[in-house]
Amino acid sequence: MSFYEWSGRMSVGVPLLDSDHQALIGVINRLHDSVDDGGDGRDPTEVFDSLIAYLEIHLAREERVMEACKFPGLREQRDEHIGFIHHVYEARDRYEAEADPAILGELLSFLKAWFRNHVLCKDVALRRFAEMDPRANEVAESFGPGLRDMDSSQPLKPIFDTES
Repeated sequence: MSFYEWSGRMSVGVPLLDSDHQALIGVINRLHDSVDDGGDGRDPTEVFDSLIAYLEIHLAREERVMEACKFPGLREQRDEHIGFIHHVYEARDRYEAEADPAILGELLSFLKAWFRNHVLCKDVALRRFAEMDPRANEVAESFGPGLRDMDSSQPLKPIFDTES
């Protein structure tokens, strides 16, 4: 059984965003596997970088869809997304400096709680706006390929530099 699993209750009404959420859960599960005793042998920092890159792509796509649908919670969502991505960057930086597996455990708990609380409580509110607005799918698709369609055999690198 996976560390975390997709549920249809997480659907936001935009297939590409739902697919992104599923891909992000896959990366979270790979991070879990990389630190689990029977792990897949991947370096956790490589999985961290893929997670951050996936998050940057997905959150930007999601915010553009929210903007196109005139979603009233966009400002709050952006603020939460910024805090979320900073938390993941900080965990990665701490892990690179200390190589303490406890940091990974804390991050995994945080990620699981984020999906449970943010996606199920905040993101799903987008559904009623997205389902009524045909631009939602158009904007999502115009942003580029879904995360599940990207080459997962090649680690992605974060877009933003935390040193800037």
